[in-house]
Amino acid sequence: MRYRSTKLQLRDCIGSIITLQERAESILKPLLEPNLDSPFRASLEPEEIPIWDEMQSTHISTQRWSDGLVSFSPLGDTDIECRSNGIYGVICFSGIMCFLGLASGRPVRGAVETAWGVEIHKGELYGAVVARSYEIESKVAQYPRIVVGPETIKFLEALSKNDAQDIYSRNDQSLAKLCLNMLIQNADGHWMIHYLGKTFRFSVTTESHATFYTKAMKYITDQLSEYRKNKDTKLAFRYANLMQYFEAFPASE
Repeated sequence: MRYRSTKLQLRDCIGSIITLQERAESILKPLLEPNLDSPFRASLEPEEIPIWDEMQSTHISTQRWSDGLVSFSPLGDTDIECRSNGIYGVICFSGIMCFLGLASGRPVRGAVETAWGVEIHKGELYGAVVARSYEIESKVAQYPRIVVGPETIKFLEALSKNDAQDIYSRNDQSLAKLCLNMLIQNADGHWMIHYLGKTFRFSVTTESHATFYTKAMKYITDQLSEYRKNKDTKLAFRYANLMQYFEAFPASE
């Protein structure tokens, strides 16, 4: 009987990891593929289309790490004309993973940070960016949220204030402002991805937002009730913070 119990627990654990990986892959795929059917793209002159495609181009890789994922985008890639595309993609991906995780009863937490790193082998990242992101995720995030580190904030602010007039720089500036509008500052002073905000809803979750919200809110309510019942102070406070966030930004707004 003990063997059967252990086997079931192991199967559930592995199943959760596989689900996380499959979900991440399905969410990232549309972020990396150019939207060739875009009405705006179709309205462009033939000579403008290659420029538009270059403006949308980005590289985001994912490293599988036990029960976690490390998704990263090189900001110094000379093949990428607009550096903010990578950060935008990572923010969209991380925010929807967090929101959908709560809606499906499989919460995740994480961090987005900017620092030096080297892709030693394809999909294998090494450097300060891994260490700093892990430190923020493990010590700061604490409950299901995606904390955005100070260096990423500085980078986005610098891009948003860039006054260069070429088309790629202007696109970087606009996208950086969009990214900043997808963030919110918590009571602890740290910034996190504001996946309940209007900008994120308009740009990412669209018509799925209300459904995700309802399911996530039920999960949070159930978890909070359980932790209070069990006098689990640490988790009760964490989910109380999460509840306050959801109550402050209802799906009806």
